[in-house]
Amino acid sequence: MINAVNIYKNFGKNEVIKGASLNIEKAERVVIIGPSGGGKSTLLRCLNLLEEVTSGEVILDGKLISPPDAYLHEDILRLSKTYKRLQKEGKSDEDIISEIRAKRLLKNGEGFAFKRALKETSAKYGQDINVARRKMGMVFQQFNLFNNMTVMQNLVYVPVKLKVLTKEEAKKKAENLLARINLSDKKDAYPSSLSGGQKQRVAIIRSLMMNPEVMLFDEPTSALDPEMVGEVLSLIKDLANEGMTMVIVTHEMGFAREVATRVLFIDGGKIAEDDVPEEIFSRPKNPRLKEFLSKVL
Repeated sequence: MINAVNIYKNFGKNEVIKGASLNIEKAERVVIIGPSGGGKSTLLRCLNLLEEVTSGEVILDGKLISPPDAYLHEDILRLSKTYKRLQKEGKSDEDIISEIRAKRLLKNGEGFAFKRALKETSAKYGQDINVARRKMGMVFQQFNLFNNMTVMQNLVYVPVKLKVLTKEEAKKKAENLLARINLSDKKDAYPSSLSGGQKQRVAIIRSLMMNPEVMLFDEPTSALDPEMVGEVLSLIKDLANEGMTMVIVTHEMGFAREVATRVLFIDGGKIAEDDVPEEIFSRPKNPRLKEFLSKVL
C-alpha cells in the first residue's frame, strides 16, 4: 500500500532522516517509537509529503507521490553527464553506478536526456499528490480544527468543498460519526468549548469523513491531559479492530504493544529495528532500543 524507499530528509544542513525504507501493507498497524528528536514525526510527514523528501521515493498503491529519485533508477543514471564522464575514465558500469550512489555525485545540469527520463518516469508512474492525500487521513498533535467553525462545519467542510460528498451526504455521515463517539450533542459547539480529548476525537472522525485507505497519527495523545488519553486511544483501537491501515507515532508503549502489528524503532534518523511487538518489547536486539525501553517501561 505505502512504500517508502531510501528516504532522506534534510532541513538545511541538518540531516533528519537518513535512508529510511519501509513497506506498509493493507490492514497493517505500524507504530513508530523512539527518542524525541529521532525523526519519528518527520518520517510520518514524509509519507504524505507534508514534508517533501530530499531524496528517495514514496509510493502509494503502486504509484509515485514523490518526484522520481534518479539514484534509484539505473537506466536514468546512465543518461547523466556524470555517468558518461566516469565511463570515459574506463570504469565498469557496476562501479560507476555504485560510485554515483555512494558519493551522491549528481549535480544540476546532468543533461537533456537525463531530465527527460525523469519527466517521463514521473508521467508514467506518478499520481497527483492532492488526490493521493484524500486516501491518507492525518491526525496531528494539536488537533488543527477550525476554531471559527462549529464541530459540524469542521466535519463537512472539506468533503463538500472537494466534492467527495454532497452537503446532505456529508451531514448524514458526520451525524453518524458523532454518534459513534458520543458527541452528537456537540455538533453545534465550537472547538474552544471542547475538552482536549473531545477535540482529538473530532479531529479523527474529520479524517474519516474522506473515507481514507490509511490513517496517519502524529503523537495523537501528546497534547492531552492524562485523564483524556484513554478516550482517544479507545477510538484508535476501535478503528484498528475494524481493519483500518494505520501508521502511528506515539510515546504510549502499552498502547503500541497492544495495537501494533509491527513496531519501528527510529533513532538518529534511521530505522534501527523493525519487528513484531513481542520481539521489540520482550527481546529487543538493538542496544539503543534496549536502552530506550529501559527508560520508558
